Amino acid sequence: MATREWISTSSTDWNTAANWSGTAVPVDTDDVYITSGSVNIAGFDASATQLNSLTIGSKYTGTIGSSGTKLKVDATTVNFSGRGDTYLDGTYTTFTVMDSGPNTTALNISDSTITTLRVLGGSGTINISSSTLNTTIEQIGAEAVTTVINADNTIGGSCALTIDSGIMELKDAIPTVTCYGGLLDIELATGTITTLNQYGGRIRFIPTASCTITTLTIYSGLFDSRDSTAPTFTITNSTIHENGTLDERSGLENATFTNPISIEGGQVRYDTGRTVTIS
Repeated sequence: MATREWISTSSTDWNTAANWSGTAVPVDTDDVYITSGSVNIAGFDASATQLNSLTIGSKYTGTIGSSGTKLKVDATTVNFSGRGDTYLDGTYTTFTVMDSGPNTTALNISDSTITTLRVLGGSGTINISSSTLNTTIEQIGAEAVTTVINADNTIGGSCALTIDSGIMELKDAIPTVTCYGGLLDIELATGTITTLNQYGGRIRFIPTASCTITTLTIYSGLFDSRDSTAPTFTITNSTIHENGTLDERSGLENATFTNPISIEGGQVRYDTGRTVTIS
């Protein structure tokens, strides 16, 4: 195991030894630091390399990879704070985002496998596509970031998502979702969310086709399906607590509540054409 730091002053080539401290290209188990400077790193296929860690620091302002040619490299741990647009492809056990640049292409992860994704900061958009998300997705204390989980990902059967801040656009069904704050846009075209617990914030449930929430519990905050365009969607079990609001006034009457809504306080705002029985 060695420590390698990106030191290039002009060359963009990952595979050039002179661009790295110790005059050696990173190899298996190395700890790699890209923490200063503005020299771009061109996309490169280093997928045969399994780093111990990859750290991209907030004082590095260069671009890494491109939409057409990504930097392909595996790492057990990734700590990301880079300010330039970055395009990555790899297998990562823990990927932590602490900061990012302000662009809509600030961080782009595709064709990857991630066990745990933590978004703790940033000011741009994090795009996850064509990847496998296995266990954990967290967006905590990241007020200015937008994370997009696209519809072409593969979601692990025990994957859980937690959000308390910022914006998340969820276009793929995740089994367990917990919302404490922020704005969570759920834009499904298919699939099932098994458990959705809301303790605050706003959830915009805007499916475009048939999908299901098995158990919805709103403790606090607004669950808002007014902008849904799906002909129908199903909520099997639902409970509204004192500080919670469910607003389904899309005008389409497209929500099917399989079982009676348990109202333990809070508000339910029905479509105007609904016939409601209270017991």
